[in-house]
Amino acid sequence: MHNACQSRPAIPWQSALRTYGMACGGKKPSSGGGDLKRSRAHFRLAGGTVVFGAGALQLARGVHAAGSDVLRLGFIGCGNRGTGACREALSTKYPVRLVAVGDLFAERIETALKNLLKYDELRSRIDVPPERRFTGFDAYLKVINAGVDLVLLTAPPHFRPMHYAAAVRAGKHAFLEKPCCVDAPGYRMLVAANEEAKRKRLSVGVGLQRRHQANYLEGIRRLREKAVGEVRLVRTYFNMAGGRAAGPKPPGMSEMEYQIRHWNVFCWLCGDHLVEQACHEIDVANWVFDALPLCAAGMGGRQVRTEGDIWDHHVVEFEYPGGGRHICQARQQPGTWTHVSEQVLGTQGGVTLGTGPWGLGELTPRNLRARQYRLQNPYQREHDDLQASIFGDGPYEFEGDYGATSSMTAVLGRMATYSGRRVTWEEAVASELRLGPQAYAFDAEAPVRPDATGRYPTALPGITRAL
Repeated sequence: MHNACQSRPAIPWQSALRTYGMACGGKKPSSGGGDLKRSRAHFRLAGGTVVFGAGALQLARGVHAAGSDVLRLGFIGCGNRGTGACREALSTKYPVRLVAVGDLFAERIETALKNLLKYDELRSRIDVPPERRFTGFDAYLKVINAGVDLVLLTAPPHFRPMHYAAAVRAGKHAFLEKPCCVDAPGYRMLVAANEEAKRKRLSVGVGLQRRHQANYLEGIRRLREKAVGEVRLVRTYFNMAGGRAAGPKPPGMSEMEYQIRHWNVFCWLCGDHLVEQACHEIDVANWVFDALPLCAAGMGGRQVRTEGDIWDHHVVEFEYPGGGRHICQARQQPGTWTHVSEQVLGTQGGVTLGTGPWGLGELTPRNLRARQYRLQNPYQREHDDLQASIFGDGPYEFEGDYGATSSMTAVLGRMATYSGRRVTWEEAVASELRLGPQAYAFDAEAPVRPDATGRYPTALPGITRAL
């Protein structure tokens, strides 16, 4: 597969951005975004408008050239999490059909479709003939232009801003898997695309699923009611026993292809695991404080997992307006304490979000997990809610703002640990350091190169430029 792809012409990254009118530079955008109320129940399909009311879909005449009332789904990035998101998008109560799929690698498309077709209830919702299975660095454009209404953007995070900007430019609703960016230029691109998406009234969901989980929603509601007094400290943990191993580069495979196939251990592709995974906890802290941090400082390194160029542990302290603090631990080291949680401490008490009875009634350890998912499965709810917005069957959903700011907050944390400095929000979002190659092709120069022993250079605090 990689040899055939190497013959494709390289796509310069600047050209890709200019094509969709989204500049990486420019003035610093505003960091927030308010809730938008839906003025009327409607959504735009590829060729018209569908009105939802009285518990049923009512098609406006001539909505499609083909007369279809189906929400046409495009799927870009066919990894494990992307395939899970696609399954959930196809499992809503709404009329939806998968019609186009794109990935850099043909075998990943085939694997994803094979896994989706294992579910009997989904088979009638999948219509992806070979001519709508696209590969290559421009596959995302081909999916977006295949007559779809909603796109799932689940490729490696480096590509998220570019793919989102193209989808918005084409007037498509979008679901963005987390994180939404890996650097400040990507964040600024997201913010520009968000403004255009809101002008077009596009519905946008983001894969920070705790925002759709009943006990988290109830917990935030009670925190807003001062159930623990004034929040002073949030402690979060995303400590894991390790990640997917990369292994050695096969003979004949280009360095660029190797890094993209093992994107989870290269900072330019994933942002480091502090960004790629712990963004969940960082998003919860922003949600609890209902604010963005003023600055961050931290430390970390790599000791056990030495593949790629990312670190295997971080500790970051974020400072919020009013003096609140968020201390975040993130680790990927085999044989260590595995723990994921968010602890909120206030002037009158504390709570661990997501595990207590708030919003779930009294649960015993035996039935806790089963009942949580029977009641709420947030991975499914995020797609239910997005499609309800598209069909006008619920409130207008636009999650692009906090998707961008929470991702950028995680990037701020990485800037602080990699640099060994106290980094302000303003410094972070103004950074011109772009992570990525100068051109997109498998035979193009990769952003990082291994030394003679196969080891990649990693960030050295006080030495390496981190912002």
